[in-house]
Parts: sequence; structure tokens; C-alpha cells
Amino acid sequence: MSEEVVMEQSTKPVDAAARARALDISQSFAVSAPAGSGKTGLLTQRVLKLLAHCQQPEEVLAITFTRKAAGEMRERLLHALLQARDEPRPGNPHDAVTWDLAKALLEQDQRLNWQLLQAPQRLRFQTIDGLCRSLASQLPIDSGLGAPGEPLEQASIAFELAVARLLDGLETDQPHSALSRLLLHLDNDLGQLNKLLQTLLEKREQWLSQLLGVSYEQSQAYFHEVIDELVTENLYALQVALGSYAGELAELASYAGGNLQRENPAHPLCRWADLPGLPDPGPDSLPDWLALTELLVTASGDLRKAGGLNKRLGFISPAKKDPDYDRAQEYKARMKDLLASMADDHSLLTAIREVRQLPSSLQESQWQLLQAMAEVLPQLVAQLKLVFQQLGATDYTEVAQAALVALGASDAPTDLALKLDLQVQHILVDEFQDTSQLQLQLLEKLTAGWQPGDGRTLFIVGDGMQSCYGFRNANVGIFLDARARGIGEVPLAPLDLTVNFRSDRAVVEWVNHTFQQAFPAKDNIGRGAVRYLESVAFREGKPGAHPAVQFYGCIDDAERRLEAGQVTHLVRELSAEDPDARIAILVRKKRHLEQILPALDAAGLAYQAPELAPLASKMAIIDLLSLTRALLDPSDRLSWLAVLRAPWCGLSWSDLHCLANWGNGDLHASDSAVRPLLQVLANPEQVEGLSKGGRQRLARTAPLLSLAWQERGRKPLRAWVEGLWLTLGGPACVATDELDSVADYFRLLERYDHGGQIADWKAFQLALDQLFARPGEDARVQVMTIHKSKGLEFEHVLIPGLDQGGKPGGDQLLRWADWLNSRGENRFLLAPKSARGDRDPLFDFLKFDNNERERLEGTRLLYVGCTRAIHSLHLLGCLEREEKKPGLKAPGSASLLAGIWNTIGEERDWCHWLELGEKKLEEAQTDSTRDRDYFLHLPTRWEPQALPEVQWLAPYRMPDYQPEPSDEPNLPEMGKVTQRWLRHAGTVAHETLATITETGIGLWDENKVSDQLPLWNARLRQLGLSGTSLESAVQKVQQAVGNALRCEQGRWLLDHSHSESACELELHSGGRQLRRSIIDRTFIDDHGARWIVDYKTAEPGDGQSHEEFIAEQVERYRQQLENYRRLFFERGERTIRCALYFPLLQKLAEL
Repeated sequence: MSEEVVMEQSTKPVDAAARARALDISQSFAVSAPAGSGKTGLLTQRVLKLLAHCQQPEEVLAITFTRKAAGEMRERLLHALLQARDEPRPGNPHDAVTWDLAKALLEQDQRLNWQLLQAPQRLRFQTIDGLCRSLASQLPIDSGLGAPGEPLEQASIAFELAVARLLDGLETDQPHSALSRLLLHLDNDLGQLNKLLQTLLEKREQWLSQLLGVSYEQSQAYFHEVIDELVTENLYALQVALGSYAGELAELASYAGGNLQRENPAHPLCRWADLPGLPDPGPDSLPDWLALTELLVTASGDLRKAGGLNKRLGFISPAKKDPDYDRAQEYKARMKDLLASMADDHSLLTAIREVRQLPSSLQESQWQLLQAMAEVLPQLVAQLKLVFQQLGATDYTEVAQAALVALGASDAPTDLALKLDLQVQHILVDEFQDTSQLQLQLLEKLTAGWQPGDGRTLFIVGDGMQSCYGFRNANVGIFLDARARGIGEVPLAPLDLTVNFRSDRAVVEWVNHTFQQAFPAKDNIGRGAVRYLESVAFREGKPGAHPAVQFYGCIDDAERRLEAGQVTHLVRELSAEDPDARIAILVRKKRHLEQILPALDAAGLAYQAPELAPLASKMAIIDLLSLTRALLDPSDRLSWLAVLRAPWCGLSWSDLHCLANWGNGDLHASDSAVRPLLQVLANPEQVEGLSKGGRQRLARTAPLLSLAWQERGRKPLRAWVEGLWLTLGGPACVATDELDSVADYFRLLERYDHGGQIADWKAFQLALDQLFARPGEDARVQVMTIHKSKGLEFEHVLIPGLDQGGKPGGDQLLRWADWLNSRGENRFLLAPKSARGDRDPLFDFLKFDNNERERLEGTRLLYVGCTRAIHSLHLLGCLEREEKKPGLKAPGSASLLAGIWNTIGEERDWCHWLELGEKKLEEAQTDSTRDRDYFLHLPTRWEPQALPEVQWLAPYRMPDYQPEPSDEPNLPEMGKVTQRWLRHAGTVAHETLATITETGIGLWDENKVSDQLPLWNARLRQLGLSGTSLESAVQKVQQAVGNALRCEQGRWLLDHSHSESACELELHSGGRQLRRSIIDRTFIDDHGARWIVDYKTAEPGDGQSHEEFIAEQVERYRQQLENYRRLFFERGERTIRCALYFPLLQKLAEL
């Protein structure tokens, strides 16, 4: 162990007191945990301590936002338990605390017989979406969700259907008046209205609760109240910011106003001539305040210079002989002094800019548009609910809203809410800075009725400086408000962690210095502005030959080739200096890698780019898509030509031209009389003008294509397309590392197969666009977006493309915003864009608000990227020189570089400026490689290798089905079955367990089980039982079902909130015989593992122990479960766990 590491481990962090206080499980806290501060470790320690003082592990609920985070927290806790069980107490102080807490939990576990290491599913680590789904499914009727289907992969399909149904109201004899008003406002552009409404549905959690809270008649009053409140709060903020300047400013404004009454009576400042002081901060006084700002800032929002004080602003310059000369000079001097004293007051300037953007009075036409939106949007949501019911699916927002309904109101909680109130005693929430308003409401309902000192605690952890998910409705203001006011009825004591355990001191100090200036000076809950909190480095790091942080400005690099070359150069250099180091290339948008990835490829540098290489962009997948389209549509000439151009055939352009025009004379390609290419391929030898090589290629491929066409409708879609691809030589045209991508395409094709056709091409294409190539080799270089890097760390980080960002705000048809007011209440406003370019003050304000939020979030996003670095950070951007003066043009305001531009300078030793004349070798190689055009195809005389005598093609054969006794091995077993009634009781028990899962375990209690007795009786009579056999069978079913519902493992298995939950799942396997397998229970758990569970309603024989019986059963059914495992493995799943569950014994036995 190095001397540096020993020193670090023995040093007590400066925030040790705050960390120790966070383990006080009698109090509720809101913890601010900046990057690298070890918040996950702190959460783990608190969970360990809470569990060690609970009566049941289910009393502790830890909520995260991703499955990965939930899995990591569960893994950390279990690892801590294993260490405390198997290893001695460590010397590291932090690890020692964790070990002590885990040891105490092990003692509690043994005392209460929890067996957490054997049954970790009792630990409640849930994602917010998983929790909502679980809550809604327990009261499917009351929540309005019904039996919830799986969330839609492309919810946009449902949005499109809902909007289409709503717009049908325009085609009736009496068109929908509000819709008509909106359409007229958009110049009757139905496409724009459609797009606008779909966007609103996607973001409906931001506005739905507010609009549903008021009636249509009240909507104008609601919007009026919100605007007045907005104006009042901003005017009050300006009044506070003026502080000691207020009296002097009011007197100077009165003087200027008096002069302007004589010189320019129309000037806004004239209203100040008779004002004794600052007006009240109310909406009626807004014109007075706006006039006052004219005195302080220019039209562009910059603080006014002394030279701008002239008679146009009321500061006259009379002649020296004029009796007012001395007075005029005095007031002008005072005004100059006042402006000079305000020059460094950034908070005041921000408050002034905010006020100047406030909307004033709205015209009647604008109110009518707002009312039309208020009428249309609830109806649109109603249509969406109907679409969800029709599709048997939903989206995450709908599930979250159903969960809120399932919990009831705070003053009228449902039975589910009361049950949770009794069961859950402690709630912990990670990454709270990215909470949305809907998720906050859920947390408020879960903690309704909690009081300080009642033993229940709430613990939230977040970092406002890392809030970067505004596009997912995250509102960092919620985190700021929770730290100030608590959540619901639960007060939260704020705690601040300050130590950064991740980065070297040089990196931490640069981040502190840079972002202290980039972040706003004060928190603003309504705007979502977060002030910067400095971190303290725990690691000294090793001094290097270069600064730990470096910026590379690429001058006049419009095509970004110089930047790509510099990235390649840095990666090569860092890899050589530190071969074992992890290097990350982080970007804001995927498109910022368009030049960089080819440069890395050309330089031969291996890298991983998860979720940045879409399958649809790969040539092998493009060819497969063309093949699929061609087979399904013989009239799709473009796809057929693409098939003939693909590497398995490889026709030249001239040969394709001959084929496409053969026998068509002067007909246009779109003419219905044009001969289909399939018809031409039936007799390719008749086509004139083909090259010799082209004829040879067609001689091999044309018969295969024609034969495949003749087999249409005889095979499943995947088998049809994949079979043709194999015979054409597709695998020989694809690099080995792309075969996984091909397999993913075929799996997707199988999923969208509807009777040999793709019923919804749009949905299929959307699904394909969301598939990404699997990561390749274990490269040390990782390429990802900054969002994806959150929570990760790397020895060296590169962030290129900092100058990119586009025009701020963009041109949108509708603007809206939701925020928290000064009392922490949620508010919402929206405004359509004015027709024909008219100015709309409300729309302009919302545009300003959106742009400011995006700018603030951009700065926070850059902070996230920079704080991933351990040893070194390299920033890159492309800049242009000024045309008429020396220096560089400032980057666009929407770029990440804009936030830190004032810290970058040509004279700083960590800033480097690269000209195009200084091109690196890697960049030059990229240029020469980029211009080459490779056309890869199989050799003219290529032949497939002869297949060995194996059953590889068995899945494509459909022999007569001849059942064998082993075809359906999954039959209910009752040990050594000697009595027929035992077998039938097992059958009914299996059916009932499946019903419990499908309807929701929350509906099943002892009364519900008793209600099933008549149904079981009737079902067993159908199976031929009567008399005492019937009575014994009913009792056995009741015992099996009741035991499962009283068993924690049983309830976990029966819970249908698991991902891909299924019961009695029927699968078929290929081979010489078509075999059917029925799986009792399967799902994917929170760790991403596929569970395959068979219910066994058997019992031990006389004299046989439970352990001996279970071991015997596991061996008996091992091969059957391994066969099930193989079926899922062949479908691409890798983490698979198999088990038997014995409800009569309440035991789960995993293979």
C-alpha cells in the first residue's frame, strides 16, 4: 500500500460530524452530497442501522430512480453482511463503521430468523417506477388502471392515437369549438396542432394536476392568479435586491421623471415624478417598476454606463449660468456613483432582468387561447386513457398517477395507504435532486400523518449541482424546497457533505474555482437555480508534468477535424502513460461524436460506446431491413435493388440499372405497368447488358430469392428472413463482432411477427431505432453521453464539443413551465405562439424562462462531466476569431462552454490554442481514410460451406406433431402419487396461484381464499372427484394457497409487478419433434435476472425430512429446469435462475 493511500485512510474527513449525524436514525434528514462524496456508502450505512433496529426488514423502503442503482445498493448491503460474517474488522475507519453496522444487523437477523442472505428479496430496494406499479396493481379498480399491462416501449404510438381520436371532433356537424379555436390560431395547420398535442401528452405530468384542479369556467381566474403571483414574487425579489440602494434610487428616479414631464411627457419614467418612494411589489405597480429599470439597464439588459445618462433619461445638462446647473450636476454625479456601486452586484442585475421579462396584461384573444387549452387538454387525457385500455398497456406517467389514486387523499387514505402506513417506518430516497412533481406527491402521500418523534423517518440524498434531467420533468427546486421546508408534514434537517473522495486535489480546486463563478450566487427555488457549494479534496494525488485540467481551443475548425484529431492524440498519449487507466470521452449529444468515432477507428484505438451505436445505422442491419421489406412487398423496388446491391449479391451500379429498366421501355419507375423485379429475377438470363460478373452473381442469388418468395406464408417471419439470409451467405458478409447485432435484429423481427407480416412498420422502425450495438471487447476507453456517465468515475476524462449547443430555446409552437412558488406550491402556465408573428408577452416570458432553465442545467451538466475525473480532465471546443478586432468570438449562450468562458483565456497555462496548420498525425490519417469508398461483396464464385450432419435446420422444419410422454413434463406432482385426487388438487392449486399473480396479490386475503372454496369444489368435480376424495382435495388446495400467501418468498413469487411477469408460459422448442413446455412462473427481478420457477405441491413421505425431500425433488426436476433455462438462453437471456417452490412447505429451492 502506497504512503499516499495510508495517509488518506488515516485522515479524518472534515465533514465527519455531518456523516456521523446522518446515522442518527431517530431523525429525518435532507443531505446534500456533491460529486465524489460517497453518498451511496452513507445510504448503505443508514439502511444497515435502520434494519438492525426494525422488527421486520419490510419496514425500511429505499427508493432509487434506476434498476442499476437499486441493484448496486442491494449488492453493497449484502456484501457488507458477508464481510461482517466472514472477515475481521477492517482498519479503515469508514469500512470499520460499515462492518460494525453490518455485524449488528447479522445479530438482529439471527435473533428474528430473517435469513436475509438466503432471502434478500425481503430487502425493499425499489425504483420509483416499480413502487408506483406495485401500488397501482394492488388496487387495480380503485386506481383506475385496471390490470396494468407492460409499459409501452414507444408510448408515442398511444399519444398519436389519442390525438387522432380527439381531432375526429373537427369532422362532425358541430365541430369542437375549443379545438377549432386552436386550429384557427395555427393557421389551420392540422399537422402542427397534432404535433403540439402529442408533445403535451408526453409532458402531461407537468400540467395535468393543475388543470384538473380547476374547472373550465375557473381557468381564466387560475391563470390570472398565477401571473399576478409570479409578478408579485419577482418584484419583491427586486425590492430585496435593491436593499440600501432603494432610497437613493427612488429620489433620483423622481428627479429624472420630473424633468421628463417637461421634455418628453410620454416617457415611462414620467410616472416617477410624483412617487415618494418605491411602490408596492404588486401587479398593479409593474409599469412603475419597469420604468425604474429603464434608468438602470440598457435595452440589451446590461447595466447602464455613466455616459448613457443624458436628457433622454431625465438627466439634463443646463448651461452653467442656469440656476439648475449645480443641482443637475449633483444628481448626475449621484446617479453615476449609484451605477458604479451596482456594477459588481450580479444578484441585483439578475433580479432586474427577471422583472423586465415579466408578462403584463394579456389581451382577450390570449385569454381565449388559454381557456381553449384548458378545455381541450383534459379531454385529450381522457382519450389517452381509452387508448391505453384498448392497447392493454400504459406508460410510466399513467402508472404513477394511478399509484397516487390508489393511496387516496391525505384526509381520506385508502386501506392500502393505511396498510403501508403501518408497515413502512423508514423511507430513503436517492438522487432526490432529479425528483419530479408527480414523484413528490407520491412521497407526500406515503408520509402523510407522520409526526416528529413517532419513530418514523425520511432520509433524502441529492446534489442540486448535479440536477440535469429537466427533459424528464425533474425539478431541482423540489430538492431545494425540501431542504428548506421539509416534505409534507415531515421536517427535514439539512446536512451538507463536503469531502470529495474521488478526484485529486488539483482537479477539485479547479472545479471549485471555475464553477463558483459559473453557478448563480443564490438559490432560486422557482427558477431551479442552485448556488455552488465548494468541495474539499481528500486525495492529494501525484504531481504531473502537465496541469491536471487542460483546455484545447481549436481555431476556425468548422468541420471539427482538428478537434477529432486532438481527441485521438490525447487518448493515445494517456493510454501510453497510464496503460491500466480508464479513459472516458463524454459528450452532451450523440451527434457530437460524428467526427470523433471515425477518427478513433482510423487510428485503431479500441473503445466501447454503449447506446451510441444504433443498430439501424449499421450496414449489416440496413441490408437485413431491405431484405425484410423486399420479401414482404414485391412492389418495393428500392428495397429489392438494395438486396441486389448488398454484399451477398454485390451487383454494380450499371448492372442494377440494366435490371431496373429491363422490359420497361420509356415507363417511369413509379408507373404501375413497370415489371416487378421479382419477375425479372425469375429469368435473369434474358436481361441484356449485364456484365459477366453480374450474370454470375445473379445465377447464384436469383434462384434463392425466387425460391424464398415461393415459400411465403409457410414459415414464421424470422425463420423465413433468417433462412434466406443464411443461404445467401449473409454471415460471410458480416464481421464476427457484428453477429450479435444481427441476432438482436432477428429477435426483434420475431417479436413483431403478426401472421408472417409486420402489422405496424412505424412501431417496428421505432423499436429498431432504440436498439444499440452491444459493447465489444473490454476496452479501457469508454465513449458515452455526460448523462450516462453520472455516478461513474474515470482516471482521465475528455469532454469535446463544448462549443456546441444550438440556438437557445428554438422555435416552438407552445411554451409552458411549472415551478414552485415562494410557499412551495406548484404552479403552471402555458402559452401558444402568437399568430402571424404578433408579440405575446406571456409566450416571450415562458421562452425566457425555458432558456434560463436550460442554461442553468447546461452548467450543471458540465459540472457532472468534469467531476467524473480522478487524475486529469481535458476540455475541447471549436472557436472562431473575431473579424474586426483581436480575440475570439464568445461561444453561443446555449453551449456548455458559455458558462465557464470567463475563466478561459489565451494567457492561461492550462489553455492551448490549436490552428489548422498544426494538424496532428492522427487527424491527417483520418482525412485520408475518410475519402476512400469501399464496396465489399462476396467473391463471384462464392459457395456456402457444406453443413455437417446435425440438426441446425431443425427449427425451420415443421414435421407432423407426434407427442411423447416427455413433451409436457411440467405436470403437478404430489410426491409418490398413488391417489388420483392428489394429482387433481395439484392442478387446481397451480391454476389458483396463476390467478393470484394475474389479478394482483394485494386482492387476496383469508376472506378471498375462503370465497374460492365453491369454485374449487366445482373445478374438482369437473375433474371427476367426489365424496371424501373431493373434500380432501379441496382442503389440500386451500392449504397450498394459504401457505403461499403467508410465506414471504411465496408472496414475492406471486407479485406481478416484476418485469416481464408471466404465469403458465408456453414455449416451443425445435428439433425433429415440436415440443411444448409450460413454465409455472417466470419474471425478471430488480437485478435483471430471469427467474424460472416451478410450483411443486408435493410433500415428504413418511420418515423423510424436509431437507431430504427437497434435495430429491431438485435432482428429479433438474433436467426439466435446465431445458427451460436453455430455451431462454437461446432467446438471448444470460442471467437465469431456476428454482422449485413448495407452497405446502413454504420453501423456495434454487438449483
